Amino acid sequence: MLKLFRGEEEWSAPAPGTQLQTGDRLVVHSRSSAMVDLRGSDLVGLHAAPAPQGDGHDLETLRQRDVVIVEALVGQTSRYVQRPIRDLDLASRYGIHLIAVHRKNASIADIGDDFQLQFGDVLLVEGTPRQIRRFCDNGDLFALTESRGSAQRRHKAPVAVATMVGVMALAAFDVMPIEGLALIGAVLVVLTGCLKPDEAYKSIEWPILMLIYGMLAISVAMRESGLSELAAQQLVHWGGGMSPWLVLSLVILATSVATEFLSNNAVAVLFTPVVVGVALQLGVDPRPFVVGIMFAASFSFATPIGYQTNTLVYSAGNYRFSDFARLGVPMNLLTWAASLLIPLFWPFQPG
Repeated sequence: MLKLFRGEEEWSAPAPGTQLQTGDRLVVHSRSSAMVDLRGSDLVGLHAAPAPQGDGHDLETLRQRDVVIVEALVGQTSRYVQRPIRDLDLASRYGIHLIAVHRKNASIADIGDDFQLQFGDVLLVEGTPRQIRRFCDNGDLFALTESRGSAQRRHKAPVAVATMVGVMALAAFDVMPIEGLALIGAVLVVLTGCLKPDEAYKSIEWPILMLIYGMLAISVAMRESGLSELAAQQLVHWGGGMSPWLVLSLVILATSVATEFLSNNAVAVLFTPVVVGVALQLGVDPRPFVVGIMFAASFSFATPIGYQTNTLVYSAGNYRFSDFARLGVPMNLLTWAASLLIPLFWPFQPG
């Protein structure tokens, strides 16, 4: 038994000798086979409707009260991260109860007021579907066992498609810079009702934007100070007369290794000015090197920390670090080999 609710009182992990009373609500953790055995025993009967008088059943399931138990994953941008449970005030604000937390390889049932959630925690929460949906939406959580999907605006699909095609077509004909066209398109889908303003705001990854702006500042500083040129000269010197194709392969390999431990955005912004300098030192077109960086910065397969999606799956799926390495390293090598075909599409010496 994980919890016992009696009126307005709540007990976490009640003692084995606790006597139950009429109206008590229990939250139990058990295998389904054990619950089936309990259903067929003479001790108690389980049903989702009030028991007819005299049939011997004296335990009602939670679903009679429209209460469900849902697993929710704490996202990287969740505002619940690093906040004590007491500050969240789940019972009075959302009307839900936090039953347990699964963190990496351990399940935590005894959750005190000072307990703080972390990115990747899987929460077991109890409440009505509406209460849980509001709790997840407000805190940027991902409900794993309950649908959170909102009604789709299918009648707005042609507007969204037309906007996207218009932005790409106008950018292709150099009507105006794609940055301005993208901003106009974003405003248009909001004004036409394809997207609500709050949905548009929530879709912005502010931490990623701040990271990119910060890395861009570092990149400009490297270029203006001559550091990127110096790094490019050293790389060419260490290459010792290697062909551009071989230098490109080493650059892609180094970038794919770096992106396993750093953000792909940071790696792309930092490595790009360096490889442009390498290409200029070699006297070849920088485009194959820049495209190689674009591909290699996304080769985050071998560790659970290189990309936030890997971290979410790592925690929720109870994977081990070695699981990513065992499957990710061969994928990295395969994509690295495939990326060596880049000069066939973007030659070192354009014709």
